[in-house]
Amino acid sequence: MCTIGYHRNLKLIFKNRDKASPTDEVVIVRPAFLAVKTEGADYYSVAINRYGCAFASAAVNTPRWTALVMSGKDKEARLQSQKENAGLVNPMIMLSRFLPQARGVDELARKLLDSGADFMGYNILLADSEKALHLEVHGRKSHLTVLTQDTVITNHFLTLEHGPRKSQDYPSSYKRMQSAKQQIKAAVSIEDIFQMLTAREDEHADGLWRSGVFSTVSSTVLDLESHALHYSTDPEKEFARVTGTTPAKGSERIFLEMSRYIDLPTYHNIERGHPYYVEMIDEIKAQIKARSKPPKASARKAEKVVRVLELGAGTGLCSLELVKFPFVKLDALDIDSECCKILSSHPELAGVNVIRGDASTYCKPQEYDMVISTFAHDHIHYNKRFLFAKNIFNNLKKGGVYIMGGEILPYFSNDLERKASLFRYHNFIIAEALTQGRVQLAELENNALKSGLDMVGDFKRHESMFEEEMRSAGFTLLEKKKMGPLEHHDRGGVFVYVYQA
Repeated sequence: MCTIGYHRNLKLIFKNRDKASPTDEVVIVRPAFLAVKTEGADYYSVAINRYGCAFASAAVNTPRWTALVMSGKDKEARLQSQKENAGLVNPMIMLSRFLPQARGVDELARKLLDSGADFMGYNILLADSEKALHLEVHGRKSHLTVLTQDTVITNHFLTLEHGPRKSQDYPSSYKRMQSAKQQIKAAVSIEDIFQMLTAREDEHADGLWRSGVFSTVSSTVLDLESHALHYSTDPEKEFARVTGTTPAKGSERIFLEMSRYIDLPTYHNIERGHPYYVEMIDEIKAQIKARSKPPKASARKAEKVVRVLELGAGTGLCSLELVKFPFVKLDALDIDSECCKILSSHPELAGVNVIRGDASTYCKPQEYDMVISTFAHDHIHYNKRFLFAKNIFNNLKKGGVYIMGGEILPYFSNDLERKASLFRYHNFIIAEALTQGRVQLAELENNALKSGLDMVGDFKRHESMFEEEMRSAGFTLLEKKKMGPLEHHDRGGVFVYVYQA
């Protein structure tokens, strides 16, 4: 249940996505297109490709289905939906497949309508910088309108005879359309569209950001000229601007796989050259050996198995070192599907249990003797840091240890100081890399700097901040070592921490 629209002069299309149940969304960032979808879904809800060709959609359901959902009869609503849509195809699956190579909206519309499929009920906006279309589809019927003015569309058809036919059938659909039509007339900038989409709905105001049975989960605005996607999951926060080369800014609710914006084989080949990386790995291995205390080879039959969980295993750089310990039984966790494929492809990791999952929520209570992360802890958003620390604690057996190898910033007390700390640390690492002739590593580090500034999957802590979150979870600090730079105390550096649960 959504609100979609088109602003002719600003060359924008937009969407507020409303759902009747909690929904985790994915922002897809690829060279050919940008898109938003429900995690695990096989189609995009809203998308734009590199040619500036875009779409947004709003489902049109029957009043019976809507009434069942509104009255909380979820099981009956599911059965009603299955009945209504039996034998019908979701048109957004086809459009999602056609989009990456489409050069214009006429091509998209033609491919969809020429498919001969029987479609579920949908309002679809198709737009590029030169033209916009409103397409209604249901079954074999369709109606296509060329848009010549600003337009708002909700969850009822204007022409086809399906779904709500009058205001009483679905009051919110008609109310949102009328309210947004008035507001869009006054919009003179993209900021006005942002404000329109995030104004809260309540009993005294006709805002588009809904709460209740159907609640808004996100707002998306597509810029047809710059080919950018603007995205928000919180009406109190600024929209994130996403392009084909930069993932979304700052939102911990956006699931972004590292493989969407980093060439993983290149990363795997050059990351070992990061200043102090080798020293960090050597220290972690020394800590594992000292704290595992495996018996001598003569007692190998009685040798203790050490259960280890590696968080943010990435392409396997650390995993390949961990499996060199014969007593380690390793579970390697990463949220990125491509990283999991690479982990599984290493012959040396054939005995490793590769798990695709979220490090902030994956938990096997008191399962592990050790939890280890390298250059991964700071990929968890600041807003989730205490939850993350507690989840690490919960995975460990009593007395188990968490070994964290990672980058720590100089102290900061506000966002401006945080950015200054990022510049001091990363510029030092970049200079070191260039001194060693590692140009690709310097480029990677420059991208990491930008990710940190934009808060895109990179949320580095300072020492006190990191130590505070670990204490809050119940950890006791056993050891802390700075790998480097040892001669500079105002640049931050690479550290190894050892905590006990």
